[in-house]
Amino acid sequence: MKKNILTVSIAAVLLACNSGVKKENTVHDSTDSIQYKDTVIVADANANMPEFDINSIKESTVELGVFPYLNAPQSYTYNYDKKISTNDIRDFDREYFAVHGRLIPVEGKSFKVRLEKDRSDGKRFNSLIVDKSYEEAILALGGVKVNDVSIPDSEIVRIGDKELIDKKYGHSLDYNLLDDIKTYVIKAKDKEIWIQYYLLNDESGGITILEKGRLNTLAITKITASQMKSDIEKNGKAILNINFDTDKASLKPDGQEVVKEITELLQSNPTLKLSIEGHTDNSGDAKKNKLLSLDRATNVLNVLVASGVSKGNLRAVGFGAEKPLVANDTEENRAKNRRVELVKF
Repeated sequence: MKKNILTVSIAAVLLACNSGVKKENTVHDSTDSIQYKDTVIVADANANMPEFDINSIKESTVELGVFPYLNAPQSYTYNYDKKISTNDIRDFDREYFAVHGRLIPVEGKSFKVRLEKDRSDGKRFNSLIVDKSYEEAILALGGVKVNDVSIPDSEIVRIGDKELIDKKYGHSLDYNLLDDIKTYVIKAKDKEIWIQYYLLNDESGGITILEKGRLNTLAITKITASQMKSDIEKNGKAILNINFDTDKASLKPDGQEVVKEITELLQSNPTLKLSIEGHTDNSGDAKKNKLLSLDRATNVLNVLVASGVSKGNLRAVGFGAEKPLVANDTEENRAKNRRVELVKF
């Protein structure tokens, strides 16, 4: 996607491929609001935009098939894939959909891809053909168009770049085309499906298909003294994610709970000697990271000693980013590397 610069009187911001927003987090004064089920969206006082009610959408009785319901038009592809890839489907996600020019967050199962032309026939991407093809297919499924008007710049500012760019919840919004974002809703008996796309003339496009749903959270077990003991007996160490305040050695409340479990472990095993070893990811200055990791390990040691654990059975070491568990190539991996290890000595 082309980059584009949108200018507001108080900010000029670079808008990036597939999602972008002005570097501005202004919340406008408001006297009105749009209700979307459990979500209240504050509206500009001067905005004269109708309220959206999902119950106003006629229920479709058409057999929809399986998610994501729509293949790319003939001779077009999703991300150059001839078939829909499961790698492009997320069990739970969020996207901001335009409704009468307002951006509404919807969560559920998502399919977010780029629209590309299969050039095997020698023809170029044709936005008009793709638009009409999707419109015909969606309307045939009982879909209703809920946006075909310009999205005001103030909407992009209101949502902010953290949502639209950093978290990629604005995949199907292109800021060269704020006046031509197409959004549809299909309301079935047991489903609510949102479809939104933009089309760059003679180039490519982007589409999001989202089936609204609730998040099924995963069970998270508590870190316990018995678990630590088992790990140490089996591996010679226990790897812990202890939460500290940002760039500080002070423990967050859940970090304090983990240290209480370490205290219980050591009080129940008075001869156990542990090296408390702090680790960070590779973000920032290496020397500062190493010092921070040592300060955090030392703080854990001091809390344990204050709780009655023998100082002679403990030592604190800081390695910074010198011993990563995994490559620091994603935020998920960097989180794994930010840890404390209890190593038996």
